[in-house]
Amino acid sequence: MKRTLLLAAGFAYLVLLVEGIRTAVAWWHGELAQPGWIDMALLALLPLLAWVWWRFLSPFGRDCPKCAIPPDGAPPS
Repeated sequence: MKRTLLLAAGFAYLVLLVEGIRTAVAWWHGELAQPGWIDMALLALLPLLAWVWWRFLSPFGRDCPKCAIPPDGAPPS
């Protein structure tokens, strides 16, 4: 049950992120003449969604000690 809820939350997060990016691109190109409240909510949530992606999901945003370990025999820097 826990795994199913986690997968559902991850899917919902991904849908929100993709739709937020799609809305932001449409807004940037001027395709949103009359944005609705859902479009405005997605635009408002986009920085938070991007921060969560960068901080917790992206390999560039977190401190990964396994990524920084040099191969065997290499001198540490």
